Amino acid sequence: MNKASVTLSVISHEQHSLVDALLSDLAGIDTPELARIVLTQNLPERPAAAGAPNLPPIDVIQNRTPKGFGNNHNAAFRHCDTEFFAIANPDIAMTHNPFPALISALRGGAGVAAPAVLEPDGRLADTARRVITPFELIFRRTPFYSPPEQPVWFAGMFLVFRSDAFAAVGGFDEGFFMYCEDFDICARMRLAGWPVAYAPQVQVVHAAQQLSHRSPRYFRWHLASLARMWMSRPFWRYREMLATQAAARPAAETEGMQESQEVRP
Repeated sequence: MNKASVTLSVISHEQHSLVDALLSDLAGIDTPELARIVLTQNLPERPAAAGAPNLPPIDVIQNRTPKGFGNNHNAAFRHCDTEFFAIANPDIAMTHNPFPALISALRGGAGVAAPAVLEPDGRLADTARRVITPFELIFRRTPFYSPPEQPVWFAGMFLVFRSDAFAAVGGFDEGFFMYCEDFDICARMRLAGWPVAYAPQVQVVHAAQQLSHRSPRYFRWHLASLARMWMSRPFWRYREMLATQAAARPAAETEGMQESQEVRP
């Protein structure tokens, strides 16, 4: 079987130094799963590096005008003819091959899989999350916050999808220019019957830019995306589905305990 089963999409916003570092990481680790890298230059910048002998072919898309996160990755997906489609921010760093465990989760039935994401100082980043609510946004920034044992969505700095699942849900919703596309696609995956899988044994490092904390324009985009998400049908359907599953879980656990007691000698 051909191991090269992943197309990787990376978007650059005049971030050639970060892209070069990511490509250097990929060249330095053994990633036979990578079949192709699609590099989208969303803003005019110098030509992309030619790559390295142990990197797969690199397709470069140069946008005439900037496009949104989902639009760019959807365009990259049109270059994908592999079983899996991965997206990565250029500020992701890797020291080990993340693909085998994530692919294993996808071949086990999940539609999207995510690794644990670390901060540059080694702390675990809060990228595996609960449903976004105003309370959750505030609580996530307090010292009392702890990540969920069963995340319901993943922040989109590094994700791997089954290509058939990505196509089945129509890819990212391009109505989101930036922010919340990652929650939305995880919700629509689950609603369509594709589980989301967390592989905490796989780790990548993310030097978060957090532009919405520093730039008024990005902050406005963030607020607009949150408003759009909270008014969307997938958000409310997903929240209802999760609430139904949570209510059913204690009843199933109680029944299991009763059955075990009945068969106990």
